[in-house]
Formats: sequence, structure tokens, C-alpha cells
Amino acid sequence: MNEGVGVRLGRVNDAAGHEAWPIGSEEELRHRLSLVTPGDTTRGLFLNGVLQAVRQLGGEAAVQHCLAESGEKRFLDLFNYPVDTMLRMSYAGARRLSDETRTFDEVMRQMGYVSARSFATSTMGAIMLRLVISDSRRLLDAMPSAHRMNTSAGGCKVHWTGFHSAVLRITRDYLPHSYTEGALQGAFEAARVRGLTVRCRPTPSLDNDYELSWD
Repeated sequence: MNEGVGVRLGRVNDAAGHEAWPIGSEEELRHRLSLVTPGDTTRGLFLNGVLQAVRQLGGEAAVQHCLAESGEKRFLDLFNYPVDTMLRMSYAGARRLSDETRTFDEVMRQMGYVSARSFATSTMGAIMLRLVISDSRRLLDAMPSAHRMNTSAGGCKVHWTGFHSAVLRITRDYLPHSYTEGALQGAFEAARVRGLTVRCRPTPSLDNDYELSWD
């Protein structure tokens, strides 16, 4: 499928693209899963990042719950796995770990953050990190390549809006935007670029714009 063609996310409440289904609900997950194609994959490294975040927040019992939901016993970092496995497992973890002290979105954000930091310590990530350390422009310019390296779903483009600001458009952005916001925070911290602020402009499609600014 053409990565430049937006896939509609479903019912919306208003022009801003707010979803009618509550975030984390079974209806919302089912709709996201209905948009995934058989060729949409992601690296096992990011599924392991989700499990690492789940372990930090909920212990080994929560990890086993997520693995049972995924149908896998473990994930190999460099192998490709279906995006729908990532969706089911991350939703299972975020639902289990959200309570009166932390929301579903907060758990998703932590999953994204830990996954990005895990990538930064991988062989691929460490090589890339050496090229972009403390350099925000190089970091963002490298993100489309990093995206292609780690997922077959959609694409990633950077539009510069200033010396310390940019808009990152991610197409076919299957996971909730809180996950991607956490991943961006983790990537900027790993690259020692300080003071990142992220704001997502959600749309009725899976193509999201992330407004970034930093110190």
C-alpha cells in the first residue's frame, strides 16, 4: 500500500480527529487491527522494549500475561514480527498496568520511551547514535532511515520549521500517539538533545504530525 495514502482511523468526534472510542477500549483496538495489512511488520527489538517496560511497571507476571496474549514465548531483536502482534501485546500490557495512579496513555508512553532507549543500545542503534550525538538536525534527518530499518509499515518525513523545531509526519502510525511521543522522548534523550517538547496533531487517519521543539 502506498505509504502516502492516509488510512482512515474510524469514527471521530470532531475535525481534530479525536476518536469516538475510548483509548484502550476493545472497539478501538479492534478497529486499529482491521487496518493492519499482512505485510506490516516491526522488529522484535521493539516488542522486547514493550516487555521491558511492562516488567519495570508490573513485574514478571505482567510480562507473562503479555506473552500469552501475543502467542509467542520470546522475541528475537532482529526478526520481523507482525504489527498486529505488537498491537495486541502492548494493549494487553497497558490495560493491565493502567489504574487510578496511571492512565493507559501513560503506560503506552513509557513503552515507547523504553523501546527507543533499547534501540539506542542495540548494535544498529549504537552505530546511528554515534553519528547524531548532541546534534538535533542529524538526529531528525536520520529518523526516516531508522524508520525504514525497523518497520515495513508506512513512512516518516521531517519538515523543519526553525533551528529548534520541526514537524515529523509518520504515516500508518498504528500505535496510539502516546507511544510515539514516548519513543521520540527516548530517542532525543539517548542522543543528548535536551528539552524536547512533543505535541501530536492527531487526524482521522493513521498519518500523524508530531510538532517538536527543543532547547
